[in-house]
Amino acid sequence: MWTMTKNKVTDFCDQIMERLRLNIRSILKWYSIILLVAPLLFWGLLEFRVVMTKVSLADMFHSQPTIAVSVIVAITDFLLGYYCWIKKDKLVNSTKELKIFWICQCFCQLLVGNIICFLLSLFGLRALHSFKVTDRAIAYFKTTIIISTVLYVLCILLLGLIGLKGLRG
Repeated sequence: MWTMTKNKVTDFCDQIMERLRLNIRSILKWYSIILLVAPLLFWGLLEFRVVMTKVSLADMFHSQPTIAVSVIVAITDFLLGYYCWIKKDKLVNSTKELKIFWICQCFCQLLVGNIICFLLSLFGLRALHSFKVTDRAIAYFKTTIIISTVLYVLCILLLGLIGLKGLRG
């Protein structure tokens, strides 16, 4: 039962990747673009909301702490997207670190609610299976993976604490 479902999911992913002509380089490119553009759009939405409600950004953060956490997620997304964009050629040559990166991003992006980046990270993991393996390590990429994962986990914990505080009243 499990292998039949797993085969259907991987076949479906392979079909999507083939139709969209996604490979490891294009997936990383689109992942970077989304991580760069989405936070800018979110910031624009926040500014629009500040202007329309005539409430300061600090007051909005104080009254709605989930927005403050979302800003941290957006900043992390933007910095990670920028890093992936400028280092994408070097990252593609380090499949070991790239696999760890995709796994961490898969879980973190799902938990913070970024479904598009979650799907792209799944496609990135799937594309690694057919990619030529290299063992060239990039030391600063490990640092980037660790820092971004810690920030995402921190945001997830903060959202959980805000939810628990809301339940208590």
